[in-house]
Amino acid sequence: MPRFAEFFSGIGLVREAIEPLGWECVFANDIARDKARMYIDRFGGDHLTVDDINNLALNDLPEDLDLLTASFPCIDLSLAGNRKGLAGEHSGTVWPFLDLTAEMVTERTPPKALLLENVTGLVTSHGGRDLEEVCTRIGELGYLIDLVAVDAKWFTPQSRPRLFVVALRRDLVDLPLPPTDEVTRLRTAAIRSFQASHRDIPCFENNLPEPPSVSANRLIHILERVPDDDASWWPDSQVKSLRDAMHDRHALRVAELLLGKRDGVATMFRRVRHGRTVGEVRGDNIAGCLRTANGGSSVQFLVDCRSGEPRIRPLTGREYARLQGAGKFPITVGRRQAQNGFGDAVCVPAVHWLVEHAFGFLTDARAKTEPVLTRFANDRLEPVAAGS
Repeated sequence: MPRFAEFFSGIGLVREAIEPLGWECVFANDIARDKARMYIDRFGGDHLTVDDINNLALNDLPEDLDLLTASFPCIDLSLAGNRKGLAGEHSGTVWPFLDLTAEMVTERTPPKALLLENVTGLVTSHGGRDLEEVCTRIGELGYLIDLVAVDAKWFTPQSRPRLFVVALRRDLVDLPLPPTDEVTRLRTAAIRSFQASHRDIPCFENNLPEPPSVSANRLIHILERVPDDDASWWPDSQVKSLRDAMHDRHALRVAELLLGKRDGVATMFRRVRHGRTVGEVRGDNIAGCLRTANGGSSVQFLVDCRSGEPRIRPLTGREYARLQGAGKFPITVGRRQAQNGFGDAVCVPAVHWLVEHAFGFLTDARAKTEPVLTRFANDRLEPVAAGS
């Protein structure tokens, strides 16, 4: 059974995604103790090291690793981090990960594959220089690189596009296909532009199948039954105040929900616009991109109009889990901590699909597991009625 190490492991959703494919997790690392508690609740703590990656040395890692995964922090690649990029304190932790990888390549048997994950903004961060430095470093270590964008909405009712740097050891690729100019859902215009302007990077194109077009689930399918008298529902006066402050476009979306459109439910973020707090409601059947619950604009709320009146509450931890394709993950922590854990994680079926098809030849997983669409469709839930 091939062995992997999961860096920036969070609550362990990469492990959740790929262990069913026949991979064995033998090492995991994250700095956050609150996420480690959730990880241990699910997997135990035998292989988990809770520490700053800067403190890790090669001797801390087991030998004979086939795959290294790294879902390194995205904050410095987003507006929240003022676009500091990979020079930032958080996203810059990719460098000690690559340093450890380099030591492994030179002093041990090089891992067969690497999988890095981050926001799609990495493609254009600092004019592409950040991604160029990462890919150049990986290429120098003896790997061929494929750049792939995968969106959670193809698998679950959540908009969550992510960039994956898929790297395979050169000796494992007999006839590497060079990148084409064709723009697809997996290789976006930004990716093609980056590849075209960085011909010196050893890029190749994995023979990936067409991904699913859309999730079989809609937002309504992941909702929990929350009683009408639950304290999480906003008071009527708070709902009215926020609704009165809405921009006309978002007020119209609420009116459409009251007419039964989009199943009568939608998600909403609170934003500060022109000095006042407003609600911004999605106009489709899926949730927005989940984030950690740090900061008022990061929490995602449900707008439920199925009773004939708009009601608002935060999404529950279980709903966050379902949106990440991890509906059966044990949750023994409070809502806020669960939101942080799942909001800062990967979409399980998206990673499952990519690893199955990009690295499937490294394991006999294809003969062991159901296809990803069948497996995760089995978690599909029936729509719940409003209230209790």
